Amino acid sequence: MTSNLTLAQRARNTHARYQICLIHPFDPRGQKVGGLETYIRDFITFHPADTDLLFIGVDSIGDLELGRIHRLTFRGRDFDFLPILHYSDEQAREAAKTIRSSLTGQFFAALLRHFTMIARQIRSRRCTIDLRRVEFSWLPVILRLPFVQMLHGEGAPKLKMDSLLRKYSFVHNAGERFAIATSEKFLCVNPFITERLQKTYPGRKDKIDTLWTWVNTDIFQPKPFPADTSAFRLIFAGRLDEFKQPALMFQTINRLKQKLAGKIKIEFHYVGTSDPSRFPEFGEIADVTIRHGFKDAVGLANLIASVHAGILTSEFEGMPRCVLETLAVGRPVVAMHLPQLEAVIRDGKSGYLVERDSTPDKWADELANRFIMIQERINAGEISPQTVATSIETFTPGTQLARVFRYHQQIQNARRSVAMSSTS
Repeated sequence: MTSNLTLAQRARNTHARYQICLIHPFDPRGQKVGGLETYIRDFITFHPADTDLLFIGVDSIGDLELGRIHRLTFRGRDFDFLPILHYSDEQAREAAKTIRSSLTGQFFAALLRHFTMIARQIRSRRCTIDLRRVEFSWLPVILRLPFVQMLHGEGAPKLKMDSLLRKYSFVHNAGERFAIATSEKFLCVNPFITERLQKTYPGRKDKIDTLWTWVNTDIFQPKPFPADTSAFRLIFAGRLDEFKQPALMFQTINRLKQKLAGKIKIEFHYVGTSDPSRFPEFGEIADVTIRHGFKDAVGLANLIASVHAGILTSEFEGMPRCVLETLAVGRPVVAMHLPQLEAVIRDGKSGYLVERDSTPDKWADELANRFIMIQERINAGEISPQTVATSIETFTPGTQLARVFRYHQQIQNARRSVAMSSTS
């Protein structure tokens, strides 16, 4: 009888589904945009057919009962949603003054309030856990469950952010050390962060690896340049954190406006919920700026197809998703040099990179000159949307996000093997 039970258990294990729990202070139904948010939306969209998802997050709309499992459908994919906090998108846009009032702080407190129920759900499903924020790595450790951690770049040296991370960086740094020590896999958004952490934690080197950002090529596909040539149109999508150097971006667009005055109009399309008017430099380009607020992925893809080029002036990034999405639609990008951008922005083919070897004033002038070169090459038929889009061929969910699912599968397969061995 023991032998038969063992065979039955092995049969069940062979056909068992994979179970992954995502934990993040976010509502995929809401309007919040950014790399973390896109990661989770794509995680739901592309999760394998043999995998079930439990997402512990935030109700940003206010229509769901907290502490209760809700079966939701997002982009045609079903998942279990466990909201533990009501926190609107409007609240999330306002910079918190204290950790206790911040979204992260309130979500942390909600995890404690609902701990018993959360523990019961995760343990009964035998989930592995997927984390975006190191501040929450204590939860899987207490539950004695394996987890995969990713670092998106917060806490990097001298990073200027519109959040409490700048003031309370020691909280993030402590979480980083703890997560590296306790996670099964620790993933970084670009190889430069990976190298830094491998040198900082040499004893954990083998578990630290790079997971590049990706772009959803089901939505972001190459489209012809706009037939309307009455204006040269640029786009930027994202938050206007200080490290993205909005002042330089606005100075560049103003310089371009001046250089092309009397030749062609300039339009700057901003997608995001930040207020650009808080930067004095924006006043010079307010007349040529079109503010779009929030756009979902389909809306953003359609908007990118209506412009000619993208811009990025950040002093730090992981692998910026807005760049990948712009390139995927076939629009070249002009950006300040970041090492990781060399993988996708090739001078004259998919855009230009401007080196940081002079002054911000000269950067603005050089960026503007590069945009003029882009405009001339587009008009001459020397830049093809299809060719631009080939630059992101390896930055897709099938090549990048699939690795995360494989890590969870490997962890769960190993755990099942141990369980079967103990019962045989």
